[in-house]
Amino acid sequence: MKKTLLICMVTAALVCAFALPTLYAVDAPGDMVLKAPAGAKMTKEPVNFSHKGHAALDCKKCHHTWDGAAAVKKCSDEGCHVDTSKEGKKKPESFYSAFHAKSEQSCVGCHKALKKAKAKTGPTKCGDCHPKK
Repeated sequence: MKKTLLICMVTAALVCAFALPTLYAVDAPGDMVLKAPAGAKMTKEPVNFSHKGHAALDCKKCHHTWDGAAAVKKCSDEGCHVDTSKEGKKKPESFYSAFHAKSEQSCVGCHKALKKAKAKTGPTKCGDCHPKK
Protein backbone atom coordinates (compact mmCIF):
# COMPACT_ATOMS: atom_id res chain seq x y z
CA MET A 1 0.00 0.00 0.00
CA LYS A 2 2.75 2.43 0.97
CA LYS A 3 4.72 1.59 -2.17
CA THR A 4 1.70 2.32 -4.41
CA LEU A 5 1.06 5.60 -2.63
CA LEU A 6 4.71 6.60 -3.02
CA ILE A 7 4.66 5.78 -6.74
CA CYS A 8 1.47 7.82 -7.19
CA MET A 9 2.93 10.80 -5.32
CA VAL A 10 6.17 10.74 -7.34
CA THR A 11 4.21 10.43 -10.60
CA ALA A 12 1.98 13.37 -9.64
CA ALA A 13 5.01 15.47 -8.72
CA LEU A 14 6.68 14.73 -12.06
CA VAL A 15 3.51 15.55 -13.99
CA CYS A 16 3.26 18.89 -12.17
CA ALA A 17 6.93 19.67 -12.65
CA PHE A 18 6.73 19.16 -16.42
CA ALA A 19 3.17 20.26 -17.15
CA LEU A 20 2.95 23.53 -15.20
CA PRO A 21 5.68 25.39 -17.15
CA THR A 22 3.92 24.38 -20.36
CA LEU A 23 0.60 25.74 -19.11
CA TYR A 24 2.28 28.95 -17.94
CA ALA A 25 3.64 29.66 -21.42
CA VAL A 26 0.44 28.87 -23.32
CA ASP A 27 0.04 32.50 -24.40
CA ALA A 28 3.61 32.80 -25.66
CA PRO A 29 3.89 33.93 -29.27
CA GLY A 30 4.91 31.44 -31.92
CA ASP A 31 8.09 31.47 -33.96
CA MET A 32 9.48 34.86 -34.88
CA VAL A 33 12.47 36.57 -36.49
CA LEU A 34 14.70 38.66 -34.22
CA LYS A 35 15.80 41.75 -36.13
CA ALA A 36 17.93 44.71 -35.11
CA PRO A 37 16.22 48.11 -34.72
CA ALA A 38 15.76 50.20 -37.86
CA GLY A 39 18.93 51.96 -38.91
CA ALA A 40 21.29 49.43 -37.30
CA LYS A 41 24.05 48.02 -39.48
CA MET A 42 23.79 44.24 -39.43
CA THR A 43 26.74 42.02 -40.32
CA LYS A 44 24.76 38.77 -39.93
CA GLU A 45 21.31 37.61 -40.98
CA PRO A 46 18.38 37.94 -38.52
CA VAL A 47 17.76 35.00 -36.16
CA ASN A 48 14.76 32.67 -36.34
CA PHE A 49 13.54 32.25 -32.76
CA SER A 50 11.08 29.74 -31.32
CA HIS A 51 9.15 30.77 -28.21
CA LYS A 52 7.69 27.26 -28.06
CA GLY A 53 11.20 25.84 -27.75
CA HIS A 54 11.71 28.03 -24.67
CA ALA A 55 8.25 27.49 -23.12
CA ALA A 56 9.64 25.79 -20.02
CA LEU A 57 11.57 28.95 -19.05
CA ASP A 58 10.15 31.75 -16.97
CA CYS A 59 9.45 34.68 -19.34
CA LYS A 60 11.30 37.03 -16.97
CA LYS A 61 14.53 35.11 -17.64
CA CYS A 62 14.82 37.03 -20.93
CA HIS A 63 12.27 39.81 -20.45
CA HIS A 64 13.92 40.91 -17.20
CA THR A 65 12.14 44.29 -16.95
CA TRP A 66 8.66 42.86 -17.54
CA ASP A 67 6.33 43.28 -14.57
CA GLY A 68 4.07 40.38 -15.55
CA ALA A 69 1.04 42.58 -16.15
CA ALA A 70 1.68 44.76 -19.18
CA ALA A 71 2.31 43.41 -22.66
CA VAL A 72 5.88 42.29 -23.30
CA LYS A 73 7.84 44.70 -25.48
CA LYS A 74 10.89 44.18 -27.65
CA CYS A 75 14.30 44.76 -26.06
CA SER A 76 14.80 47.93 -28.09
CA ASP A 77 11.25 49.22 -27.40
CA GLU A 78 11.81 49.28 -23.65
CA GLY A 79 14.52 51.92 -24.02
CA CYS A 80 17.00 49.48 -22.51
CA HIS A 81 18.93 47.96 -25.40
CA VAL A 82 18.90 50.79 -27.93
CA ASP A 83 22.60 51.39 -28.64
CA THR A 84 23.38 49.87 -32.05
CA SER A 85 26.78 51.51 -32.50
CA LYS A 86 29.90 49.46 -33.04
CA GLU A 87 31.61 51.37 -30.21
CA GLY A 88 28.87 50.54 -27.71
CA LYS A 89 28.62 46.86 -28.66
CA LYS A 90 29.79 45.51 -25.28
CA LYS A 91 27.81 47.93 -23.10
CA PRO A 92 24.76 46.53 -21.25
CA GLU A 93 22.46 48.99 -23.05
CA SER A 94 23.52 47.81 -26.50
CA PHE A 95 21.18 45.78 -28.65
CA TYR A 96 24.04 43.35 -29.36
CA SER A 97 24.64 42.61 -25.66
CA ALA A 98 20.96 41.75 -25.10
CA PHE A 99 21.56 38.60 -27.14
CA HIS A 100 25.32 38.00 -26.96
CA ALA A 101 26.52 39.05 -23.47
CA LYS A 102 28.10 36.59 -21.01
CA SER A 103 25.17 37.16 -18.64
CA GLU A 104 22.66 34.32 -18.40
CA GLN A 105 19.94 36.82 -19.37
CA SER A 106 21.28 36.83 -22.94
CA CYS A 107 20.74 34.02 -25.45
CA VAL A 108 24.40 33.13 -25.85
CA GLY A 109 25.15 33.47 -22.13
CA CYS A 110 22.27 31.17 -21.17
CA HIS A 111 23.15 28.57 -23.79
CA LYS A 112 26.83 28.56 -22.75
CA ALA A 113 25.88 28.19 -19.08
CA LEU A 114 23.72 25.19 -19.96
CA LYS A 115 26.53 23.72 -22.03
CA LYS A 116 28.98 24.20 -19.14
CA ALA A 117 26.53 22.47 -16.80
CA LYS A 118 26.28 19.65 -19.35
CA ALA A 119 22.54 20.18 -19.56
CA LYS A 120 20.43 20.31 -22.68
CA THR A 121 21.69 23.31 -24.58
CA GLY A 122 21.00 25.52 -27.53
CA PRO A 123 23.31 26.92 -30.17
CA THR A 124 26.41 28.87 -29.09
CA LYS A 125 28.17 29.59 -32.41
CA CYS A 126 27.29 32.43 -34.81
CA GLY A 127 26.33 30.17 -37.72
CA ASP A 128 24.06 28.08 -35.49
CA CYS A 129 21.63 31.02 -35.06
CA HIS A 130 22.40 33.33 -37.96
CA PRO A 131 21.65 31.63 -41.28
CA LYS A 132 24.16 32.04 -44.11
CA LYS A 133 23.41 34.87 -46.55
